[in-house]
Amino acid sequence: MKYNRVIPGVFLKRPNRFIAHVCIHGKEEVCHVKNTGRCKELLVSGCTVYCAVSDNPNRKTKFDLIAVEKKVESSTLLINMDSQAPNAAVKEWLASGASPFGQIDLLKPECRHGNSRFDFYLECNKRKIFIEVKGVTLEDDGVVLFPDAPTERGVKHVHELIQCHAEGYETYILFVVQMERARYFTPNRKTHPEFADALCEAKQAGVELLAYMCTVSPDEMKMDKPLEIKL
Repeated sequence: MKYNRVIPGVFLKRPNRFIAHVCIHGKEEVCHVKNTGRCKELLVSGCTVYCAVSDNPNRKTKFDLIAVEKKVESSTLLINMDSQAPNAAVKEWLASGASPFGQIDLLKPECRHGNSRFDFYLECNKRKIFIEVKGVTLEDDGVVLFPDAPTERGVKHVHELIQCHAEGYETYILFVVQMERARYFTPNRKTHPEFADALCEAKQAGVELLAYMCTVSPDEMKMDKPLEIKL
């Protein structure tokens, strides 16, 4: 998925989870943050961030903060932190036929099933598949983790996929790692042990777990290589 126009800036502060103050072209701008997570390890005062210019002249904020440069040892890691980017990238990936599912006969985003709503429903070669997507931005010494904060909603999604699998559907949890380099993915048991337990339960019940890294530039993010998962 690609952004139309992206401008670099210097992160100053984040007074609440919805907005950040960024210095762009020497002027302090109020930007919308496209991620309501904590992101404290990413949004550090003085770091380089990237902001997409909004095409809507009626918006209160002209910019969307979408990516950040994180210093990792002697190098820099570019991380897309737009919470909408993973679903957009996965949709393009599925529609292109480049995913492990191959050519898809039916692709339906935001699909309701019973009392649940999943990110994607797809059909291919008579297979009926539900996919729930989780964006991953938390990195620690090359290990990427989810979630970065407790997520009761995430636990609910995992249990709902277990139920769908029991009904005969193929079910997948797809962790989209919004950066190019990582050693492996693991659930963030320290932050939310219930989610880690639910993920182990899902694996035992037959829900498939996938993790993929992405190629990331300031104005684009695409699905790339699979990543090892350690539970």
